[in-house]
Amino acid sequence: MFRRTCVVKYVDHFGVEHSTRLQADSLFEAAICGLYKLDSFFWTEDDVFNAMEIMVEVYDEPTIHTVKIEKLKQWVKTQGKHPHEERKKEELRKLLFGTNK
Repeated sequence: MFRRTCVVKYVDHFGVEHSTRLQADSLFEAAICGLYKLDSFFWTEDDVFNAMEIMVEVYDEPTIHTVKIEKLKQWVKTQGKHPHEERKKEELRKLLFGTNK
């Protein structure tokens, strides 16, 4: 895999769209890092986790992906297939759930 420029978008319960640009190796990494970057005192973890989806736009290819939050949480909780992937997932778990979870 190689890093690609992505824009992650989330629409809050007021209908306001929030977005951030970042570099990521995978769709789920982009989604988690985007949620982390969009973290704000304007909403809580429950607001985001109760949302059905976020949008990830990949700019190195003209592709848009919609990620189900529940699938994202399931994926990041699984064991990595090799040490590099497990280290990456551990980093992403900390970003998504915090260090106390």
